[in-house]
Amino acid sequence: MTERPRQTANVAGARIENAASSGVKGNGAVRTFVLSTAKNGHVNQCVAVADLIDVDIEKVFQVPGSNKTLPQWRKDIEKPRWLFAALLMVWKMKRGKILVLASGRSVLLACHLLKLLRGNNVYIVYVGSPRTWTKRSADVMLRANHEREVDQDEDNRYPWKPKQVWVDAPISRPLPVSEAPQKGVVVLLGGLNATYGDEAADYDAFLDELQTLAATHSVSIAFSRRTKAKVKKTVEKRLGRANVTIVDATDRQGFLTACEGAGAFVVTPDSITMVAEACATGKPVYTANLPIKNRDTSNHRFIETNIKEGHVEQFCGTVNFERRAVCRADVEAAQRDLVNYIEAWKRASST
Repeated sequence: MTERPRQTANVAGARIENAASSGVKGNGAVRTFVLSTAKNGHVNQCVAVADLIDVDIEKVFQVPGSNKTLPQWRKDIEKPRWLFAALLMVWKMKRGKILVLASGRSVLLACHLLKLLRGNNVYIVYVGSPRTWTKRSADVMLRANHEREVDQDEDNRYPWKPKQVWVDAPISRPLPVSEAPQKGVVVLLGGLNATYGDEAADYDAFLDELQTLAATHSVSIAFSRRTKAKVKKTVEKRLGRANVTIVDATDRQGFLTACEGAGAFVVTPDSITMVAEACATGKPVYTANLPIKNRDTSNHRFIETNIKEGHVEQFCGTVNFERRAVCRADVEAAQRDLVNYIEAWKRASST
């Protein structure tokens, strides 16, 4: 048998070389699935964790999730859809030893049913920190430090007492950049959120800074599916005739081409995932200075922490293309803990 090649896991600013023996390969009858809210960021984090612990994903199951900014009555209406999806997933995982990498509130019901019906035959690693969920839904919670709340006993947040593994920032796959030196700047625009200004007027100062940047650098602006129509129109009107390429949220090839030429990223702060994916490239990352609607959110804590620790900088109209090396000893520790927990479950479940 030929030796399995070493794998490189790219995680929020760090690259960790994993020998095959360090992961949970050779798991026999154990099958691995991703169970995620139907959002790229959630799926990305689950796949990045699979890379980190060195497992192959058999299938990705996705559940449509609700937007956090929706009123509660809208969220309640969508719960039956979650129940149907949960039952379908439990049916598809009704046999064998199953490792599940899960992310997103909308999959918690499916996770709970899996633990209720399959018991120790299923092992669930949940990526994230649901605030109010009380039913047993995971064996391990992989959580980022910005999700800690000052007035909350985090060790006892979840009544069923899962193991908890903490990291400084989400574990994410990097955006698809070129390893060769580049001088392009890619701007990732988010949108609808509960923390930062997302109206067209909130972007005025930021767009002025981008106009200054576009006078001396090649700039590509990529919209997300959350970018409001009025914001898109404002951006296109202000920058469409400058040295700027506009990439629509549906233009996947245009996005890949833009990333290939990226020497630096400017990211709106509303998306933790976008910032983490940009940081995972090792390229310099800047965040737009948008008005703050709510400072008491994990989103804002994440941005403030990453600026304080030097992982990202506030964008002021200029960029530096020098690559950065960020120490992520927390990820190495998380890798060891996750692998050890999964191996212990495999030994216990086989007896």
